[in-house]
Amino acid sequence: MTVTRDRITGRRFGLLADTHDDAVDWPGAVERIRAAWGEVDAIIHCGDLTSPNAIATLSAIAPVFATRNPGTDPPASPPVLVDGPRVLEIGSSGIGVLFSLTGEPVRAETDPVLRFSGLPPERAMQVLFGGRVDVCVWGGTHAARVTSAAGTLFVNPGSPTLARTRTVGVLTIEDGAASVEILPV
Repeated sequence: MTVTRDRITGRRFGLLADTHDDAVDWPGAVERIRAAWGEVDAIIHCGDLTSPNAIATLSAIAPVFATRNPGTDPPASPPVLVDGPRVLEIGSSGIGVLFSLTGEPVRAETDPVLRFSGLPPERAMQVLFGGRVDVCVWGGTHAARVTSAAGTLFVNPGSPTLARTRTVGVLTIEDGAASVEILPV
C-alpha cells in the first residue's frame, strides 16, 4: 500500500467526510460548513465527496487535502485528491487520513468502541500509515466519533449532509499537541 505524504503548515484544520455533494444542496451545505469552522488553514476531507465540484468549492475556503472512496469518488487528482492512505506532517505531528477504517487491511469496528480485528492499534497504524501517527482521521460512517488509543487520537468528523446529526470537525495543532472539536452544521 502506497502512503501519500505531505508536509503542510497551519494550526487550525477543517475536517470533513461523507459530503455526498451530488445528492444534496451543496452550496447551502458549504455555507453552513464555513460558518461552523470559521477560519481554517486547510481542509482535510476523508472521502465520499462524489464529484470534483466539492473540491472546487472547498478550495475557495482553504487548501484541500483529500482521500477518496474508491467506490464512488472521482479519480485521484494529486496533490489534492489521492487514493488513501495519506499522512500530513504538521510540524512534529503526523495526521493519518483515509476514507474508512472498517475495510481491509485493518477491518476495525468503530461502534460502540474502536477495535481493530486481531491487531493492536499501534500495529494498525503501522499497517495503514507506515508508522505511528498522532491523529487518525477517517470517514465512511456518517457518524462523528472521537476516541484515543495507544497514543493516537482517532477522529471521524461525521457527515455535514447525510446524517441524522450533521457535523464537521476542527483539528487544532498547537505546540505539537492535537485537540479536536466536533461541530454541528
